Amino acid sequence: MEIRPAAGGGALFHRLFSSSRILLAFLLAVTFVPLVHAEDEQNANLLPNPRGPFPVGRETIDLVDRSRIEPLSADHRFREIIMDVWYPSTVSNRPFAEYVDLVRFEAALGDSGMRNLFGSAAPLIKAGRVRAHAIDGAPFAKTLRRCPLLIFSHGMGTVSRIYTAQLEDLASHGYVVAALTHTYDAALTLFPDGRNIVIDMASRPPQGTAEEKQIAYENQRIEWWASDIRFSLDELSRIDHDKSSRNPFAGHLDFSNVAAFGHSDGGEAAARACQLDSRLKACLDQDGAQRFAPFHLDSSGWGMNQPFLLFTRMRKEPPTEKEAVAMHMTLSEVQDLVANLRAAQERALQSTGGGSYRVLLNYDATTHMSFSDLPVLQAANPAEAEARTRILETILDYDRAFFDKTLRGVTKTELDDPQPREFVDSVQKFSPATKPRN
Repeated sequence: MEIRPAAGGGALFHRLFSSSRILLAFLLAVTFVPLVHAEDEQNANLLPNPRGPFPVGRETIDLVDRSRIEPLSADHRFREIIMDVWYPSTVSNRPFAEYVDLVRFEAALGDSGMRNLFGSAAPLIKAGRVRAHAIDGAPFAKTLRRCPLLIFSHGMGTVSRIYTAQLEDLASHGYVVAALTHTYDAALTLFPDGRNIVIDMASRPPQGTAEEKQIAYENQRIEWWASDIRFSLDELSRIDHDKSSRNPFAGHLDFSNVAAFGHSDGGEAAARACQLDSRLKACLDQDGAQRFAPFHLDSSGWGMNQPFLLFTRMRKEPPTEKEAVAMHMTLSEVQDLVANLRAAQERALQSTGGGSYRVLLNYDATTHMSFSDLPVLQAANPAEAEARTRILETILDYDRAFFDKTLRGVTKTELDDPQPREFVDSVQKFSPATKPRN
């Protein structure tokens, strides 16, 4: 879980009780395990296959929100974002799409930037060992009329393409997934006119800044991302109703069944968008929280009206005396802090009108980035890659179970199985709450 420690906890508390994550890919150099695949495997695609019955198509769209001026733009442009739409398609003999636009990524980021973003997978991506299973511009699936729509937000300092396996798998099961690139907060945003925007570091509080200032800044960005989600929903509605649209998915979106989801800060942004927009019927947060809480409660103690699912990871071992000393706190103070943070999460999950789920991933077997492609691509050997793929597939099964239940009305899913899946410690259900009267 992403945890921002309470005042007095300091950075060490964050390391002790949070999962590892990429907060800002260009701020921290992340160390990854090198790959040692054999020579005879050099032509294999290392990205896991989508498991659903449909092939996958992909369409990239440039969106300009003329109601908002970009605060991080030096020339005061309107807010502009990129959206990759992944959708169920028909069989096509065209080649699979690129994982990323390698030429433009390398030109914009350089070798060090590529390694900061992709770690030890960077050389494999450059060598063509990582490809999508989608086809750009493929026709929409002939047997499907209207499909539920999911809007996805990436983690801070990453790009949506590192979640390709997740997005493709959902699309292969009949969902349309619109993955946003949040300009100036993504590692890199590529626009069709050739402009590249690398993550904005100058506006961010530098390392060592007081925690409250860091949280305030990040909350501003989460509000901005929530607006991106809502604007994207507006634009998708416009495209869907445009009879002249050439987008393959146009006319196939079910706007009565729309959900938002995301990873890390993107999960918090999805939750915030759900609080603000009743068109979103469900929300899923993949390991995104602030001081353990996945979203803020309003003045009455209410969270959101929609069903909500939180993936999280928590260390089982209690804090030690040595850790407390390093944090300049007593052991009792640290224990109280942890208890208060966990109680804040409980209050949030107990404050949703549609009820909530908490899927607790095994802390030792998973990492904060297990929701992305990176752990699989960075595996040291085939056995490790297979284990990490199973972790990702477990996450995907719970993803789909939640969306099947909340958007498709499926009554019996993985979430109802009393026996948790491999790599999952527990699945807890919170009953729907009644909104307090003002």
